[in-house]
Amino acid sequence: MCAAACSSVDSSGTAAPTTEAPAVSAVGESTSTSTSTTAAPTTSTTEATTTTALADRPLPDTPEALAVELTEAERSLRDPSVDTETGRQWGRRLQQLYLVLTSNEDWAEPVVAAVGDDIRPDVEANLSARRHLSSLVTSTALAETVPAWRIDEPLPVDELLGYYREAEAATGVPWEILASINLIETRMGRIEGLSTAGAVGPMQFLPSTWEGCCEGDPTVDRDAIMGAAVYLTLVGAPDDMDAAIFSYNRSNDYVEAVKDYAEVMTRNELAYRGYHAYEVYFRSAAGLLVLEPGYFEPEPVDVVAWIAEHPEAFVSE
Repeated sequence: MCAAACSSVDSSGTAAPTTEAPAVSAVGESTSTSTSTTAAPTTSTTEATTTTALADRPLPDTPEALAVELTEAERSLRDPSVDTETGRQWGRRLQQLYLVLTSNEDWAEPVVAAVGDDIRPDVEANLSARRHLSSLVTSTALAETVPAWRIDEPLPVDELLGYYREAEAATGVPWEILASINLIETRMGRIEGLSTAGAVGPMQFLPSTWEGCCEGDPTVDRDAIMGAAVYLTLVGAPDDMDAAIFSYNRSNDYVEAVKDYAEVMTRNELAYRGYHAYEVYFRSAAGLLVLEPGYFEPEPVDVVAWIAEHPEAFVSE
């Protein structure tokens, strides 16, 4: 799969198993950006925090404040007493916090040193994943248009997790690897649209690849997740996961990013619900945009003209 590492982050790519070099898209919040910086609270409010309070919080403007918030958010996601909807809000907040961190690379060392010892390995892995995906995004020119995509809500947390586990039971491919690929390729199925290489579906399969290895419909989540697991077994998994992931998207940065996210979920399954909440950010030549559910453009549109009509989607230059 020629992955489209691309999303903000990390990427919400567009790719599919192929022998060609990855067609990297520009969806990405993982590249450096200027970010709004106003003070952030320095006290934990895990139990009392409401959706509104999280959404209204200003972004941290110092490494110290960022470390406090990262610690709070990561711990909250791993707290089994936190309900699914609150966990979703923490996941989105965490995505914003990592955007701040990767937008201020000189903060990385002091932030990592200051976060809680219990979550430091996960912060390091998330930062590593974002750096690898940023390398994919910045390896090509940024887009002058917004993409021909539809953005929808993903399937529920537990439903997708059930499909990952079903595929793991059938093939031996760890569910965390499948969830990581789903995250990077289409933000857990949020992105519907063809990649630059013609890949389709939540796991971004080239139709020719699908026909050679898989059954069902590559645009259906359950079929696509099982198909990805089957494909990976044909190219080395589970014995040689590095080689298998590289075959999925021929980029070492992609391999490392998938492994980084999987590592976090392996340490604590509840981290998955944070990734499930990640939104779609698109790194364009005009700046960073957030593409929310309901976005739909059947053809690419000039990004400057699109921003003029949708200023609320503009995040930063």
